[in-house]
Amino acid sequence: MNKDNTVKCAGGFIVQVMPFIEDEVLNKLEANIQKIQSVTSMLDNGHTPEQMLEQVLEELDLEITDTMPAQFYCNCSKKRIEKAIISIGKKEIQEMIDEGKEIEVKCHFCNTAYKYTVDELKELLKQAR
Repeated sequence: MNKDNTVKCAGGFIVQVMPFIEDEVLNKLEANIQKIQSVTSMLDNGHTPEQMLEQVLEELDLEITDTMPAQFYCNCSKKRIEKAIISIGKKEIQEMIDEGKEIEVKCHFCNTAYKYTVDELKELLKQAR
């Protein structure tokens, strides 16, 4: 964490072994994992995911066949939230309209808040089944 309580770096890994793994391979894997630094420390020290994987799978014939960028993002949008509101049905939308107040819907993934006025809810009501 940074001093302002924002995330400086975060990461982790999962190792899933195949059925019928040889004990020797499993023992080596467990020994490698026990001797590595924490993922946070490795990231903080500038290790790439490939370098971390090399440490986890040291002496186990690692072959990297592909890589892809990883990032935290959310594909929510006001349009997507509108579809969710429409899907709850006319009765519930009408109840929100009858309350006469703006509503706020928060994305549970990224915590973005989307606000809808009564007039916007009326437009959504027309699209609901």
